[in-house]
Amino acid sequence: MNDDELRELIREEMDVSRPATMNMQDVVRTAVQETLVTMGMDVSDPLALQQDMAFLREMRQATAAVKSKGMLLMVGLILSSLAAAAWMGIKASVQS
Repeated sequence: MNDDELRELIREEMDVSRPATMNMQDVVRTAVQETLVTMGMDVSDPLALQQDMAFLREMRQATAAVKSKGMLLMVGLILSSLAAAAWMGIKASVQS
């Protein structure tokens, strides 16, 4: 097999493996759809998919809010406990 035959064989294989009608947009669209399906998302209903994504965003934001409020509560409890302990110490030293 010479170089020309090899080039012709490669050219034929490339033409068969990639249909001429498939452009880059189709390739990207197919790849994204396959990725979403692999992740368990239903791509047949884009509005439902958008609603699912919006719900996930709301859940993430709510979780972050609960986390920050929980930390604020813990700091408040610690400061309140320290203030109460200091007050009890001052009260005990004044009474004796």
